[in-house]
Amino acid sequence: LDWMTNLATTSSEWELDEDVAQGHSGVLSCFEGRCFAKGPKKPRVHTGFYNNILKTIAYFEEYVDPLLAPDQPPRKLYVVGHSLGAGISTMATCYFLQHHDWAKLPHKFINVSAGTPRSCKQSMADIMEAKLAELRPLDKAVVCRVVMNEDLVTKVPPPAIGYTHIGKLVFLTEDGYVLVGPKRSDSHIVDEKEMQELCKTNPQLIALAAADKEKEESQ
Repeated sequence: LDWMTNLATTSSEWELDEDVAQGHSGVLSCFEGRCFAKGPKKPRVHTGFYNNILKTIAYFEEYVDPLLAPDQPPRKLYVVGHSLGAGISTMATCYFLQHHDWAKLPHKFINVSAGTPRSCKQSMADIMEAKLAELRPLDKAVVCRVVMNEDLVTKVPPPAIGYTHIGKLVFLTEDGYVLVGPKRSDSHIVDEKEMQELCKTNPQLIALAAADKEKEESQ
């Protein structure tokens, strides 16, 4: 069943008012909003992950949302996940960032995912990045995805069919370096040439690389 969710790479419109009530995105939802669409287009997300989160939103509304009311004491809401769970955590991030006015609340939202597949079409990613751009200076939201150097899961579904990541990249290199927000593509392996390029946007790597070289020479 998990792989059925992973492989459902069609996209569906994000329309919670209708879909939460019926418990799924609808029959042939991949065609909704494309053919004979009326009104403005709605943002689109991965159908498999979306259907999964639709079954969870009732629990959010009952147990989590009340704790995020304006009169509640300041809290940090952590949303985490790995692999399939990471994709679903991205859907939860889309829900919470849109459902609450974090700029006015005393709370803070934090999403950390590992081995995260692409879950949003560009239409939804643009909405999420705009919200994060507003909330980051207020220290009200953190969204980051941890990528191990050779993790294939982070490369699917492919961008060629319109999927993209959201949030800041935290990249773990083959040699154990941790790069926060590096300016890099989703290419597979960081070789020596690419590491030199990464050093330009991550100056601390230069000192680490020099220390490693000195250690190797001393041995």
